[in-house]
Amino acid sequence: MATSSTGPWWGRFTGSLDPGVSPTLAAAPDDDRFSFAAFAAHPFFAELNRWIVDRVMAQPRRTVVDLGCGPGAVTSLIVERFRPGAEGHVIGVDPSSSALARAREAVKSSLAEFVNGTAERLSRLVGSADAVVFCNAIHLVPDKRSVLAEIRRVLPVGGVLAFNTTFFNGAYVEGTSGFWRRWVVRSAQVLKEQGIEIVRGAKATAMQWLSPEEYSALCREAGFGPPVMQLVPVQMSKESLADISRFSLFIEGALPGVPLPEACAALQEGLRRTLAELGVSGVPRNWLQCVATAV
Repeated sequence: MATSSTGPWWGRFTGSLDPGVSPTLAAAPDDDRFSFAAFAAHPFFAELNRWIVDRVMAQPRRTVVDLGCGPGAVTSLIVERFRPGAEGHVIGVDPSSSALARAREAVKSSLAEFVNGTAERLSRLVGSADAVVFCNAIHLVPDKRSVLAEIRRVLPVGGVLAFNTTFFNGAYVEGTSGFWRRWVVRSAQVLKEQGIEIVRGAKATAMQWLSPEEYSALCREAGFGPPVMQLVPVQMSKESLADISRFSLFIEGALPGVPLPEACAALQEGLRRTLAELGVSGVPRNWLQCVATAV
């Protein structure tokens, strides 16, 4: 199956920025200033993930893996859905030790445990599970084919994989692509005003964008039935945009080669300028929600 080679919005719109290829699902730097937690706290983000969790937990589950669990926001949603007295549990897996520490602090439940590791090693970390939830991270996986096959190894026939992403071909609501281009251009201008140049050839975090059809084909190839997919439009407020631009992997993708503090500040100012120039307080964006059953 042919896959799309188009990179994320910063790679498509700014020729000097090269998304590069990462060898694995990267762990964010262990620095709370640049964590995903602030963005994950927005109500719409919880609702997107609750859509996934509700479908996974519609049937009784004994073991659910929260792959790429980060600070535990989705893990909490899964724990909440276990029936009282249920013998099930959730295994949160993430490559970031600091994210796991935050997850352990946030999810104080005997139903949850957390393991340091990557998607590529899942079957060696958890053995087997009834369901795997992979929220807001599959776009970071360079070799999606092998990771989907690894997920399938831990699932029995009838087991469920559910994932979502907003980095896919179809994420931009019609007429909004100029917003994302202007934001990164204005941020680069802020850096230039400060005498900071974006390093040509600097490698950004890999985000290979696929279409829903390509994700569906990969799922079927890995041993899943045709997945149920839904596009969910979300109005991203200026506050949520500001918070995602404080996340290390987003920063490194948008302004590769620039130290995180300087790049973060530039993205904040670039966002302010962009919103003011366009006269808007936010921008809509699509999320792809996917649920596939192992066959």
